[in-house]
Amino acid sequence: MKKLITLGMLLVMSIVGLIFGYENLKVDELLEENNIKVPFLKDEEPVASTVMAISKPFDNEKVKAIVSFYDPTKENQENSIIVIDKTYIPNKGILYNSAEAFDVNSIYDGMIIEVGEDDLTGNYIKINHNNNLVATYKILDKVNVAKGDYVKKGEKIGTSGTSQIAQGYLLLFELQIKEVNVNPEDYYNKTIKGI
Repeated sequence: MKKLITLGMLLVMSIVGLIFGYENLKVDELLEENNIKVPFLKDEEPVASTVMAISKPFDNEKVKAIVSFYDPTKENQENSIIVIDKTYIPNKGILYNSAEAFDVNSIYDGMIIEVGEDDLTGNYIKINHNNNLVATYKILDKVNVAKGDYVKKGEKIGTSGTSQIAQGYLLLFELQIKEVNVNPEDYYNKTIKGI
């Protein structure tokens, strides 16, 4: 009964705060301080879609994965090896391909921490999406951002490019969580909460 009264008071305080514009009123903190659990408001099940999820680095349906993520714990990794001039390289990301050039988009809001070029993958962009999540977009023809820029989820950051790695237009996309490469396809449509 006491918790119901307290919950009712918090709801009334929230409404009053909205009416009078109290910006510092934090219902979540008050609920936690009073050890009140609200069963219908679980973190895993948001009431509305206010939590942003990680998206793919493109929105073109013609783009397909042609080389998968190399996971040394799994068998049959033939499709996760990049071959260049008789050199075999385990793929630390996903290699995407299309017959035509496609836009490359930011998977989440973040800060550009590096823009550069290397001999094998050409132009690349590295984005810090939070303290634990860093994405690298490689084999880019055009780069639309600079180091220090802040980008939003879905914002075009470049276009796919070509490489000796494979035919067509490519994007080599790598995702790191706590500085460890992970399979990006395991994280699409997931939130970064807890990462």
